Amino acid sequence: MAGVTVRPPIRTLGNLLIVPGVSAVPYPLPPMVAVSAGELPVGEKWVYEPKFDGFRCLAHAANGRVRLHSRQLRSLRRYFPEIVAAVAELGEDVVLDGELVVWQQGRLDFLALQERLHPSTAGAGRLAAAKPAAFVVFDLLARQGEDLRPLPWAERRRRLEELLGTRLPHGLVLMPASADPAVGRLWMREHTDSGIEGVVAKRVDQPYCAGGRAWRKVKTRLTAEAVVGGVLGSLAEPDVLVVGRYGAHGRLRVAGRTTPLPAAARAQLQGVLTAPAGEHPWPEVIPSARFGQRPSEPVEYVQVAPSVVVELEVDAAFELGRWRHPVRFVRSRPDLRPEEVIEASSR
Repeated sequence: MAGVTVRPPIRTLGNLLIVPGVSAVPYPLPPMVAVSAGELPVGEKWVYEPKFDGFRCLAHAANGRVRLHSRQLRSLRRYFPEIVAAVAELGEDVVLDGELVVWQQGRLDFLALQERLHPSTAGAGRLAAAKPAAFVVFDLLARQGEDLRPLPWAERRRRLEELLGTRLPHGLVLMPASADPAVGRLWMREHTDSGIEGVVAKRVDQPYCAGGRAWRKVKTRLTAEAVVGGVLGSLAEPDVLVVGRYGAHGRLRVAGRTTPLPAAARAQLQGVLTAPAGEHPWPEVIPSARFGQRPSEPVEYVQVAPSVVVELEVDAAFELGRWRHPVRFVRSRPDLRPEEVIEASSR
C-alpha cells in the first residue's frame, strides 16, 4: 500500500510554548485513542502498529521551545529532558504523537519509566542519564504552522517518514507499521517478551480526531496458572480473587487480583475455597502496589487456604513477579498442585 512501510520490531530500539500564528494545533491537545476489540480488523483500509508498554505523549514544538503532555493533559516536560532536546533538534515547529518508553536489558521496562516521574528537576536529569527514555513517534499532527489533522492517516504517515527519515535525532524512534495483518499477529505472538502488549489498528483514510475513539486496540492475551490466596468479599460469595505464585525460594508471593467474578465463576468456586487451617503466608493487609495500583494503599481481604489452583487470562504486563493489570478467571485447575505454580512459567 502506498505510504505504508514495514519497520523492524521493537528490538531496534536498543541501539511548548504554542505561539498564535505559528501552530494551528492548540496545547494541550487531547489525543486520539483506541477502543478495545476482540480481533484485528482486516481489509485494505487498515494498517497495524505494535502497542508498546509505555506512556502516551504528545510533543508540541514552536519557536525553539518544546512541551510534552500526557494523555491526561499533564505536563511531562520536566521529567524527560532528553526527549525535549531530541524534539528540539528537529529544528521545526511540529506536533508529534507517540509513546514514551524505556528500553533496558532487551525489553521495555515500565517500572523504570514510572521511576522517571521524579519530583525534582535535578533528579529527572540523573534518571535521564541512568535510564534514558525514547519517544516512539506514530503521528504528525502539525508542521511549520500547517494543521495536518484533517489529512488521512496514510498522508500523515508519509509526511512523518519524510520528517524523520533522514535526520532522526537520538531518542526519537519511528513507530513500526504494516498493512499486513499477518505482521500484526506476528508482533502479538512473537514479541510479548519484548514488551509489546498487542496491536493498534488504524484506517489509512481516517483523519486525526482529537479525543476521538476510532482506532482499534487488540491486546495479546495469554493464559497462566496461579494459586488463590485470598478473596475480596467472602469465602461463600467471592467477588475478586487475590492470587499468587511461588518464587525461587519456595515462598508464595502475591501476583495480582482478578476482575470481578461473574456468577458462573462464583458457582464454580462455591465450596472449593476454605479458610486457612494454620498460619497464612501473607499478611492480613496487602499494599495495592502488588496489584499495580499506585499510589499504594492498604487492601483488606479474606485469607484463603492456598490449596486451589486457577487458570487465568492475562496480558503481557508482567514484572517483578506480578501482573500489573487485573487478570480474568477462566476455570479452576484441580489437576494441578499449588507447588507446581512457579514464577518462572509466568511468561
